[in-house]
Amino acid sequence: MSLVIQSGSRQYLVEPGQQLLVNKLNVPVGETVELDLVYAYGDHKKTKKATAKVLAHQRSEKVRVVKYKSKSNYKRTYGAVQEQTKVEVQPVK
Repeated sequence: MSLVIQSGSRQYLVEPGQQLLVNKLNVPVGETVELDLVYAYGDHKKTKKATAKVLAHQRSEKVRVVKYKSKSNYKRTYGAVQEQTKVEVQPVK
């Protein structure tokens, strides 16, 4: 059954056992974390929390941003890297 969970300010549509990347959580690898349950479908309508196991911490690919203004000899390039946590949604009990 599908669940809609919230991590930080983002919401995700997930299935139990699914792996996904969320913004960095301050939880050690191997620990479980409770995620807020926004909505549950089908048999899981009475559940209030969803748990997920932290698999790894990683960084996303660098995103390049370029600013350019014509006729003024202005060009600036910079980049940003997002910290991410890979989690696996546990089956609801």
